[in-house]
Amino acid sequence: MTTLILSDLHLGSRNCQAELLSHLLETDFDRLILNGDTINNLNLKKLKPKHWKIINQLREIARKRELVLLRGNHDGDEGEKDAFGPKDVLAMLIGAPLQMEYQMAMTHGHYLILHGDRFDPTLNWPIITDAADWCYRAVQELNKKAAKWLKRHVKKLGGVIEFVKRRSVQYAKNLGCQGVITGHTHFSDDEWIDGTHYLNSGCWVDRPCTYIRADNKDIRLRHWDDRDIQGVKARILRGGFVPACGAVARVI
Repeated sequence: MTTLILSDLHLGSRNCQAELLSHLLETDFDRLILNGDTINNLNLKKLKPKHWKIINQLREIARKRELVLLRGNHDGDEGEKDAFGPKDVLAMLIGAPLQMEYQMAMTHGHYLILHGDRFDPTLNWPIITDAADWCYRAVQELNKKAAKWLKRHVKKLGGVIEFVKRRSVQYAKNLGCQGVITGHTHFSDDEWIDGTHYLNSGCWVDRPCTYIRADNKDIRLRHWDDRDIQGVKARILRGGFVPACGAVARVI
């Protein structure tokens, strides 16, 4: 079984890389795991035609293959247990139940998959996070590379990247898992920490766009860009064959 793990698509945001994402979703895989922040917010008026196209692709995947939908901090508040509320909007759009975390079995153990926002202490300071988000978007309009540099350094200074990494590893170890996969920080990662394999699937609002590809024996961080799209199109034109995602995407 081939599994793709993506996080932080932020559908509805101006910097969502919807075209790149659409082509990745056209490749061959068995299971798709969306690890939080699939949408940017619950204001569906922000969704452009290119974002609705992605929603339709995700609905088709949920019907014909397997789609695991995990909650991120942008996907709606949890609300009351068992009560219908904001958290149910995304699940209804895509046609898959919303879960908090998921364990994926590999031949060498289990990997815990969760968004990681629960380990981010700055989410308790909404004024600061809103101001930082506004600054990031303003700088991005002027210079995308500068905006990415600013975001990384702000998150490092605030300790977000390390908090998510270290606390998620400890949480996974307590559950007896051999690995853990998060998103949330928007910065991809692949390393071993105290015997636990930590991966972060990155995001689809900054380039390079990153994701994780796993089969029963192997799990790797990969990135996807315009050259990968051209590879897919060329193979389709030569014989109608859409390659497995690992055939053209480069390992980071």
